[in-house]
Amino acid sequence: MRKPSKRAGWLGVAALSLTLILAGCGSAATGPSSTGNSAGGTIKIGAPDARTGSLANEGKLVHDGYTLWQNLINKQGGLKVNGKKYKVEVVFKDDQSNPTNSASLTEQMYTQDGIRLFLSPYASPNIFSATTVAERHKVPMIAAGGGAKSIFTRGYKYVFSSYPYSGEYLGSVLDLLATKGIKTVAFLHADDLFSQEADQGGEAYAKSHGFDVVYSAQYPSNATDLTSQLAQIAQKKPDALIGTGHFQEAVLLVKEAKQMNVNFKAIAFTVGPSMPSFAKTLGKDSEGILGASLWTPDLPYKDSVFGTAANYAKLYKEAFGVEPDYHSAMASAAAEMMGLAIEKAGSTNPQKVRDALANLGTVSLFDGTFTVEANGSISGLKLPVIQVQNGQTVTVWPGDFSKNLKDMPLPAWNKRQ
Repeated sequence: MRKPSKRAGWLGVAALSLTLILAGCGSAATGPSSTGNSAGGTIKIGAPDARTGSLANEGKLVHDGYTLWQNLINKQGGLKVNGKKYKVEVVFKDDQSNPTNSASLTEQMYTQDGIRLFLSPYASPNIFSATTVAERHKVPMIAAGGGAKSIFTRGYKYVFSSYPYSGEYLGSVLDLLATKGIKTVAFLHADDLFSQEADQGGEAYAKSHGFDVVYSAQYPSNATDLTSQLAQIAQKKPDALIGTGHFQEAVLLVKEAKQMNVNFKAIAFTVGPSMPSFAKTLGKDSEGILGASLWTPDLPYKDSVFGTAANYAKLYKEAFGVEPDYHSAMASAAAEMMGLAIEKAGSTNPQKVRDALANLGTVSLFDGTFTVEANGSISGLKLPVIQVQNGQTVTVWPGDFSKNLKDMPLPAWNKRQ
């Protein structure tokens, strides 16, 4: 029941990225200094970001995560490089949620603005595109906002990440569902890189752990009507619906499932429930829905920059007026990795910073403990599960957090208070 993959489309974007590079590589700017980015007491780090377009909700969270790190580091006096402290400035340019723009803006910041260190845009296709530019120019980019494995299977040396592979996202969700007697599952996913790989990993995990996958289908990213898919799912009567897509699609599925009175014992999404705007948009219809997550504020982790996970949440809410979700936290963690590498390198020279990133080894930050692998990806991060309760997100997995779980099975749409 799957439609053909659009992965070739993203490879086409990467080819366009190379065209953009070749057009300007003859006289690449040397930047503010011969070592990279530090001049006048400031280290500049480029970040294409999605302030507009279909990914603007998630893009704002990533933007704010980078900004929180920048502001906190500057409040603490800056990054220490060879005994001297430098302020940091994250330079943002709106890619309008478009992968082609992600590439062209990365190129622009390199050739015109002299930037030599980068944090990624949001979403795997955009990261796939932007990192092609960074790799060609041999400047490091840390991905915060996309876990597609294909980003890290190209043999690149200048791409790193704060995210685990997207294929790992749903394991914890399925472990939780298994403890509650869920047997049959329907999978529905968008056709972007992240969603495809998250779905593939989730389905494989489900089948290997005794679940019966009764339905599996793909839909176009940014879909505006999923009623036909929901009608097909309703005929299969699965215990649970698992959606792998993005915020707008998760909201759409909930709204249309209610309109059609298609009920499930459990609903889970890879993206959506952890975001404050999910409960705000859906109100009572968001209650009880599960979300795969990469971080929650009640996890027992801490570091020297943000303190505990709970303190990170406090700082974030003070700065932006809302609770953070994992998109923001993982963006801050990526920025913190960049800061650690700059200080370890004792330089802003992109090659030295790249080498420092490659040799970070096992790192413990406010978002958890993980290991930087040879291909730039990370491993070892333990993934929690959240549930929407009374308009807030509550950690319900792993281990003792399961005592927080409510509304399983979910009440029918017409029974919700």
